[in-house]
Amino acid sequence: MRQLSLRVRSVLLAVALLALFAPFTVVILEEAYTKSLTQAKMSELRLMNLGLLSAFELDGDLPYMPEILYEEQLNLPGSGYLGIIVFRNEVIWQSASALEYTFTTPDIDVPVGNELFVESVEPDFSQNSEYFVYAFTAEFASSRDFEPVRFYIFNDKALFQQERETFLTTTWQWIVTLCLALLVFIVIGISVILLPVRKLIDEISQASSGNKEKLDARYPVEFDSLKHSINDLLHTEAAQRTRYKNSLGDLAHSLKTPLAVASGHKELPAEVSDSLNQIDRIIQRQLKRASAGKSGWQSAINVEPVLHRLADAMDKVYQDKALVIDFDVSEDATFNGDETDLMELCGNVLDNACKAAKNKVLVSAKTIGAWLTISIEDDGPGIPVNKKAMLLERGARLDTYAEGHGIGMALVADLVSIYEGRMQIEDSDLGGANIIIKFPQKR
Repeated sequence: MRQLSLRVRSVLLAVALLALFAPFTVVILEEAYTKSLTQAKMSELRLMNLGLLSAFELDGDLPYMPEILYEEQLNLPGSGYLGIIVFRNEVIWQSASALEYTFTTPDIDVPVGNELFVESVEPDFSQNSEYFVYAFTAEFASSRDFEPVRFYIFNDKALFQQERETFLTTTWQWIVTLCLALLVFIVIGISVILLPVRKLIDEISQASSGNKEKLDARYPVEFDSLKHSINDLLHTEAAQRTRYKNSLGDLAHSLKTPLAVASGHKELPAEVSDSLNQIDRIIQRQLKRASAGKSGWQSAINVEPVLHRLADAMDKVYQDKALVIDFDVSEDATFNGDETDLMELCGNVLDNACKAAKNKVLVSAKTIGAWLTISIEDDGPGIPVNKKAMLLERGARLDTYAEGHGIGMALVADLVSIYEGRMQIEDSDLGGANIIIKFPQKR
């Protein structure tokens, strides 16, 4: 499985953090809001209770309360605020807002001079409803002595819950909107941060394809050492390749003259002359193998012009056969390597096909997936099945195919191996052999 990109990883991390941040934030805000709202409710009910306390009078054993109270909520039925006063364990008064209810003495005992706030109770007068309760007990002089009088304020929690749910809904909407906005800014920020990385990758790709000799763009200070290291690598690779080719050329030139002198001696036995010629061919082949190979820092070669030049050369060499060489080459077919290697490789295969062909040769080149596929087929006698496997072996000769081709096909096999390619031998629809060579494209 492919590794996730830095951008995807960063976005996934941001999404995960926001997914944790949003619920925790809502929970914290909801808790803070609920506590604040509850505290405000207690203060509100305390003031109402004090209003009842200030309005209440006890004349002997007779209580007195005005018909209209200062707190409007206690005067309006359905307001959700209910007030009652208990004297000698009996409800002696209830507010106008509570006229539709029948009260019994609440089971909430508060010492004289103390208050009690209860956040949730289900009183007998209203089933399946929760209420806030604020209770306070004061002493008044009666005909007997100072006696306790209990004051109670009940408030329906339905309005409180409605306010809380409205707050939660609004908070969730804004938190989700904020998270989406933050995610957009995070993605933009990640793109800006990764911009130098993309620029560096693009420059390396251009250098790999041979379009740049070094990295020259300006990068953040953190990338300076990487940039210098890559430039040093490019310079070293180019210099080493040049020195290697020059050394091989010097070696070939040094060996050429002694071999020519030795081979030109008239009194040499035939077997010695053949051996010297074989040594010369081996040297040429090994020098070619050593200098061949793909470089990661050169531009791709367009295959079509190379194949046409080879076909023109074959037309001249085999003009007596009047061969027809057809082409089926796509314009985007490119070879990631040295043009000389490509000509050597295709030239040997095409030469073999022309030698074996009777009338026609077909040359094809296409990019299929991640592979450049070159096929050269003819209408000759073909290659026997028992010979195909042998020809694909390293260093095999093609002496059995048409005329002897010896070192040519051995060099083809070497070049295919050096470029990490594949070679197949199949039967052609033309009647002869079909040599298929595949090379991996740059990723």
